Amino acid sequence: MINFVNQICQMMRFLIIFLCTLCTAPLLMAQSREGGAGGDLLLSLQESGRKGNISLEMDSLLVSNYYKLLSSNKNSTGIPGYRIRIFSESGVGAKEEQQRVKARFLTLYPDIDAYYRYDEPFFKVYVGDCRTRSEVLQLMDRISRNFPNPFIVQDFIDPKNAD
Repeated sequence: MINFVNQICQMMRFLIIFLCTLCTAPLLMAQSREGGAGGDLLLSLQESGRKGNISLEMDSLLVSNYYKLLSSNKNSTGIPGYRIRIFSESGVGAKEEQQRVKARFLTLYPDIDAYYRYDEPFFKVYVGDCRTRSEVLQLMDRISRNFPNPFIVQDFIDPKNAD
């Protein structure tokens, strides 16, 4: 259910950005030639409205969501992709075991990156930077002999390591 809600939110974000871009592309082209509002689409639209070029009414929820989206995009690193979780435990000794699992993985597969993560209360190890589901399934076949019960997760990956 949560995944479905996330997909709807992503579709809404895409729709808002698409509509804003579609409606304002000519305006932004002219604005960039004049020196503009530093790349802020809504601010550019508001300034153009003050100059009498267009009349613009914006719902406060639209403005709020626009700035939330800009903020989340600035904070996200990487590109959407896949990783494999090979370890997830909590409790006494979980952190040390996490380090051992990562070290063992890097010994067996030095060409694949591994990442620590702590999602309270679990210590986790993720491996790989796969762009497609096909890539992550091939990686899973490759490592499943040495790491039973691997789990595929969607994550933001480092594009430099995905090649």
